[in-house]
Amino acid sequence: MPEPKTRRKKVTRKARRPAQARERSPRAVGGGDWSELADRAAKKVREFADKAKPAAERMAVDVTEGLDEAFAKVSQQARDLMAKGQHTRVRIRFRGKQIAELPITAVAAAEVATFWWFGPLRVVLAHVVGKAILDVEFVSNADHHVAQGRKLLGDGELEKAVAEFDKALSMDRRHAGALLGKGIALKLKGDKTAARQFFESAEDADPRGDVGREAHRHLDNL
Repeated sequence: MPEPKTRRKKVTRKARRPAQARERSPRAVGGGDWSELADRAAKKVREFADKAKPAAERMAVDVTEGLDEAFAKVSQQARDLMAKGQHTRVRIRFRGKQIAELPITAVAAAEVATFWWFGPLRVVLAHVVGKAILDVEFVSNADHHVAQGRKLLGDGELEKAVAEFDKALSMDRRHAGALLGKGIALKLKGDKTAARQFFESAEDADPRGDVGREAHRHLDNL
């Protein structure tokens, strides 16, 4: 009598995934997808750009103690800044409203600025009760190009940003914001040697200010 045939157990094998399918998806690379990585990189560039803000010298002047004394302080500051060659104009605000913008040469030369200081200003302050504080800002004509350079830097337009910073430096060779901005742009382009020179110049131009401190931080991280 023939032996009964044994039934073979059916084995199901899983099909192997193609090599391409086994590769990690972009979302698994670096803990996020490519768009997220690009966003983080763009954010970092914008943070760098924010550090390259135009540098402006400001002072608050209490004119209730006497116009002569107040003007003497502003005039002396104007002369000091003119000697450094960093600033070209003076903006004066009262309670948030700009009431004048004068060439720094006029403010530095007391005899020229006196007409405005003791004329229109006296009219503005005639009916003020209490303290009268003027916000005085010494600015550079190069600031416009620095602001434009910062915007381009934040957009990743490094070559165009450098061109704007160069325009600013052609007007004010010691503009700390322009020096820092160009240093950042060169650093992002990979030219660390040239970037170091501009960071050092920015720190030298603004040794005690925010721009100088930021330049020093970049130097430490090169």
